[in-house]
Amino acid sequence: MSYIKIEIGGKERGLKFNQGALITFQGKIDPDNVAGTTGYALVWAGLKANAYVKGEEFTEKFETVCDWVDELSPETVIEVIKTFQETQAYQKLIPEEKDKKKLRHKNTKRNVLK
Repeated sequence: MSYIKIEIGGKERGLKFNQGALITFQGKIDPDNVAGTTGYALVWAGLKANAYVKGEEFTEKFETVCDWVDELSPETVIEVIKTFQETQAYQKLIPEEKDKKKLRHKNTKRNVLK
């Protein structure tokens, strides 16, 4: 599933994780602080993509959404992350396990030949 509703900013809102969300997400992550900015970027992207697909205007400021994210429970954050990780776009970013084994095998061969 690529959609989740959560209580954020004082009301129930939808987050949609689609191609647009992925692009927005990547543009909001600070490369110098990935761990510290990923949660903010993920929720921002989900809210923005949801408004877009519903034909609604998205007027929230990034700073406001960051404040909202800071108020979320750990359980809600985990559910948002799980929803994002179940999307096809996310799955395409993660090499399949068999591809990982192939890469490890290739790297082992190269190291043996050196």
